[in-house]
Amino acid sequence: MDDRKNYKKMAFMTIVLSMVGLASFGQGQVTVEDAIRITLEKNLQIKQASLNKDLAAQDVFQARSNLYPDLSLGVSQRFNNGLAFDQVSGTLITGNKWTTSTGASLSSNVTVFQGFQKINQIKANKLLLESASTQIEKIKYDLMLSVLVNYLEAITNNEMMIASRQQILLSREQVKTDSIQFQVGNKTLADLSQSKNQVATDELNLVNARNAYESSLLALKQLMELPPQTDLQLVKPKIEAFNHALGQYAAAEVFEKAKSFNPEVRKAQIDKQVAMKQIDIAKGGYYPTLSVGVSYGTNYSSEGRNLYTGGYLPFGDQLNQNKSFGSGITLSVPIFDNNRNRVNVSKARINLQLAETNEQLLETTLNKTVNQAVLDLSAAAQRYQSSMSAFNSATDAFQVIKERYDIGMANGIELFTAQTNRNKAEFDLIQAKYNMIFKDKIIDYYVGNPIKFDVN
Repeated sequence: MDDRKNYKKMAFMTIVLSMVGLASFGQGQVTVEDAIRITLEKNLQIKQASLNKDLAAQDVFQARSNLYPDLSLGVSQRFNNGLAFDQVSGTLITGNKWTTSTGASLSSNVTVFQGFQKINQIKANKLLLESASTQIEKIKYDLMLSVLVNYLEAITNNEMMIASRQQILLSREQVKTDSIQFQVGNKTLADLSQSKNQVATDELNLVNARNAYESSLLALKQLMELPPQTDLQLVKPKIEAFNHALGQYAAAEVFEKAKSFNPEVRKAQIDKQVAMKQIDIAKGGYYPTLSVGVSYGTNYSSEGRNLYTGGYLPFGDQLNQNKSFGSGITLSVPIFDNNRNRVNVSKARINLQLAETNEQLLETTLNKTVNQAVLDLSAAAQRYQSSMSAFNSATDAFQVIKERYDIGMANGIELFTAQTNRNKAEFDLIQAKYNMIFKDKIIDYYVGNPIKFDVN
């Protein structure tokens, strides 16, 4: 009876530890909130998307600036030798003679009307800026899911590794017992060999579990942009906090919340609005364009002369006498442009249909995903309960076989089979537990709730 009590104590040790969260946080311990925060702070994709947002902001600034008049200053200096017509003095220059001319001008133009294209371009660029902001949220959204998956996978593999170590301890104790029994003639060589085979099997399970744990932990570190040698101790969630999982969520309510929050759906809605504005911009090509321009300038020539005296005019006098001011209004009416405007409008309408289709497709996919997630959560909760019962049953069955084996009423193969079944049931229980936790957290992920575990 003492052996049975000791075995039960060791057998349930792993399960008890897996259900109790860590009460304190030491150096190197990381919660899932910490992992998400570090990932979002360091991820290069987010930085890249932020820079794209900055580019979109500059496009908005440029579109607004296009409403203002432009202003340009021009200065020219020309040197000529030989035959030339001097436009400033209005004379023909002949012979081997150097002449110089200088000019300066200031001009400004503004488009008064262009079919509201500039106004609609500002609105479209604002929407594109909002779309760029939503793209950042989408990247963060996807990264949060990746962190959650890798975090729970690492914890699952860690518990599998702990369980494997515990199983090895139990198997080695059994080998010691069988060795003693074999020496006194109570056990056969086959029984002893079967016990040693169980140790080898458990050691292989430990190797596989350790490799899986190290791989999943490395993937998590890579997401967090941490060096591979960084020491991470993941904080396990408290299983009692998830007992409410079964039947808690209604798929319709989850979908409505998810649709209003999902960054990808939101981006598709904004892209549809952009496509509508692009139609307005394209239609603006059918309208006339009205623009106004003004200019002011003056010039100087080395051949400039006084009309009355025939003497050369000084530089300052020429700049004063040659100054000019001009203004003009230009109206451009499109009559036939080789169907460019027509094609642009048609393309813009097709792009709107594509945007609408993409929005509908995303909403349909999200609806299917959410409904499946709610069903998966219910199934995962039931699987966890079933796995718990199966583990308890397998443990009891193993105890019975072990007691019979100890008194010679069962052989080593029966003990090996019972222990293998118990070990498998323990692995299934660990996987079922964290699968249920993941399915519960994935609902929070869809509706925009913070991803965190109760570890107190």
